[in-house]
Amino acid sequence: MQGVRWLILFLSSSLLQTYFIHAQSTQQGTFDPPAEPLIVVANRTTSTIRIDGVLDEQVWLSAQPYDGFIQYEPEQGSLPTRYTEVRVLYDEKYLYIAAFNAMLHGKRDIRVQNLQRDFDYDQNDLFGVAIDGFLDKRNAMVFQCNPYGAQRELLALDGTNFNREWDGLWRVRTHLTDSGWFAEIALPWKTLRYPNDCRELGIVFTRNIRKNNENLTLPAQPRAYAPYRMAYAARLQNIQPPPPSFNLLFNPYALVDVQERKVGDQSSSESSIKAGGELKWAANPTTVLDLTYNTDFAQVDVDRQVVNLTRFSVFFPERRQFFLEAAEIYTNRAWSTLQPFFSRRIGLDEEGNPIPIEAGTRLTHRSSKHTIGALAIRQRADEKNTPANFVVARYARNFSTQSRAGGMLTYRHDEADSTGQGIHNTTVTADGFFRPSQKVNVYWILSGSQSNGRISDRGFSGAVWASLNTNDIYFGHIQAIISEGYNPRSGFVDDTNYMVTSPAVTWKWRPDWRPSFARQFNPGVTVFLYNRQSDLAFREGFVSLRPVSIDFQNGGELFYSVIPNWQNLFETFYPLGIAIAPGRYEYLRHRMGYRTDFSKKLAGDVSYTTGAYFDGQLNTLLARGRLAPDPRVALTMSYEYNQITSLGIDNIDRDTQLAGVEMRMALNPRVQLISFYQYNTAASRSTLNARFVWEYRPLSFLFLVINDNRFDQTNPETLLTEKARLQQGIFKLTYLKQF
Repeated sequence: MQGVRWLILFLSSSLLQTYFIHAQSTQQGTFDPPAEPLIVVANRTTSTIRIDGVLDEQVWLSAQPYDGFIQYEPEQGSLPTRYTEVRVLYDEKYLYIAAFNAMLHGKRDIRVQNLQRDFDYDQNDLFGVAIDGFLDKRNAMVFQCNPYGAQRELLALDGTNFNREWDGLWRVRTHLTDSGWFAEIALPWKTLRYPNDCRELGIVFTRNIRKNNENLTLPAQPRAYAPYRMAYAARLQNIQPPPPSFNLLFNPYALVDVQERKVGDQSSSESSIKAGGELKWAANPTTVLDLTYNTDFAQVDVDRQVVNLTRFSVFFPERRQFFLEAAEIYTNRAWSTLQPFFSRRIGLDEEGNPIPIEAGTRLTHRSSKHTIGALAIRQRADEKNTPANFVVARYARNFSTQSRAGGMLTYRHDEADSTGQGIHNTTVTADGFFRPSQKVNVYWILSGSQSNGRISDRGFSGAVWASLNTNDIYFGHIQAIISEGYNPRSGFVDDTNYMVTSPAVTWKWRPDWRPSFARQFNPGVTVFLYNRQSDLAFREGFVSLRPVSIDFQNGGELFYSVIPNWQNLFETFYPLGIAIAPGRYEYLRHRMGYRTDFSKKLAGDVSYTTGAYFDGQLNTLLARGRLAPDPRVALTMSYEYNQITSLGIDNIDRDTQLAGVEMRMALNPRVQLISFYQYNTAASRSTLNARFVWEYRPLSFLFLVINDNRFDQTNPETLLTEKARLQQGIFKLTYLKQF
């Protein structure tokens, strides 16, 4: 069977090369940035503008309108089906942007899922703007809103690396009429980043008309890329931003925490009052210093539970706001599960439980020439962990508007425990990004780590991800290696001692004969082959062959893939505690699924995977449904069912179920109640997280949080499994003041 595996890899690589040559020769409409960018002119105003979504001030009527929006989906370069108009003003404090987004059938045309901040880009009507303050054609601050005034913002780097969790200080209000909806945006100059002598900005306007699943930009961009590829941006001129001035954000909090824990027949309770906060000083538009003391993340959304049946650790995303800001400059894109620095290693243990953070500081400097980042955090001790200190230093140099290289140093010191020994861990990384043309991206990384003390190890890692992306084809190849001793204690790796080879190709096919309901066919091949790094012995691999993959015009999807697998177990493997003997296993699996239009009031998706799994059988059903009769009320349900039969040494049969329910109720985008319940039979755990959130002024919040966590816990004295329950009630008040 190994010969078959390599034959598939050879055929896949040959197919990729054929597509690569085809894409290079035909171009297929993926155009280069214009030689002369579009010019957008802003008018200066001395009048007071009330941000209410009603454009009744005279200065808006006199501002130059721009209505040259162009489709980039579904018909790149075509005129839009709905009219859109944008105007730009500015004064000493704000850059103002107003948009009129026409509709044909009034509010019936609007598609909005809910009023949460950072809403889903693909499933909502929206208007937005991306701003490149340094004209470096790589960094962008993106601000978007939906017709009900919910906000979404992100930081974009190179048009491929996005920090979607960043929250900026800005204001927007919207107004709905029978003919369309208006958006009125005020972006503080203190929020934007630009050089001292700034007289123009890079700017891109976007609009989603979700009922038609239609995306517009001004100026035009190829549909192959996200609409934040700032090499295509217009130039916003006739502006005079204020010179840098004192810019300080003070964000203190006060918190009351009441907890009750019960294990078996034993119960205990405790309560605490806590205060702390953060200070952000923008020394100039390019340099920001953050300080945090007694850092708290009580209001953060809980992790979603998973049932892991693979041989790799699960990567959980960061959700804490302090660590999300500027996260994109520390993130490695060459291989997603190789992160020399990963902020969840600070203030969280291996199970995701909080560890108190005493204090920390972060410095971020961005300019057209380079990016500098530095982070220092002091983590307190708790019942299971000794105090720890974290230091991270990052530097990246821009060699052109499309290429950069840099390095990163991380250091972690876990102080001595009862044995009298601590742990010193140092990780050194070099990485870079190269874009010889808009179609081609190359990310690379080399990293080495060393630990001394209670843990002693040394290792290295590296990865390269090269991709070609046009309107018609995606080709990518990943080559990564992680040695047995590589252990970045301030970072994340899903496993060690492996090499991975992964070519992939997707044909984005839009033939003229396709039916009217089909937007695009996406047949393709993805290959993952893993070998042990220490001796190059084959470890595992699979090939995903996708003969059927259809994107519908309404945003739905239908797919089918066949997945041959090869596994070589060097030692006993225990998924869900079931022992699988060492040896070679070859099996075939099938995966199919369907997703409806998730912008509608009632939507759902389902996927089913079936076939062999090592020496047994595994059937997996994933289902999700959403009911949103009104954007102010949304109910989402998810369900995962795994059926295992005749698996392992003892021919075990086992079923697991993972169910989740989320309810969102909103008075408006600033007052919301969110509750999430999840039950996992594999872990015998249920969790409830309910949060009332009131944003009583921009980025100042009142939180009421209730957590109920029930699980099985082994008593260390009796070694018996007992029912455990942790209940928690939190009141937290934050206040953001800008000086």
